[in-house]
Amino acid sequence: MWKGQRVENMADMLNQNLNNNALQNKTNNLRPAKPFGLNVRVPERTIQQITESVKANASSGVSGIFKYLEKNEHVFDGTVARQLDDLFVQDFNTKQILKNADKNTESTASFVMDM
Repeated sequence: MWKGQRVENMADMLNQNLNNNALQNKTNNLRPAKPFGLNVRVPERTIQQITESVKANASSGVSGIFKYLEKNEHVFDGTVARQLDDLFVQDFNTKQILKNADKNTESTASFVMDM
């Protein structure tokens, strides 16, 4: 019971203190007391700057990935694979032509291929 009474007494003391402050403010024509932080105004430009910086920071990691994909797009869309296949076919055809040319010659010189 003692703690409950003490809390009630403290609440009464706070209410009386607030009432006294309100009366003093009215008599002295002062601005009413406001809790800290509620009377702070943030300029619109600051809010815009915060918004821009959050967008820039959020998109910075993703934009790097997109730049990489855009730069190396030919790797991911199959262009490089087709070029490698074409080079393989050219290599194969060149080897076959050289082998056939080697077999068809009647000279003693022959082509040695170490590829």
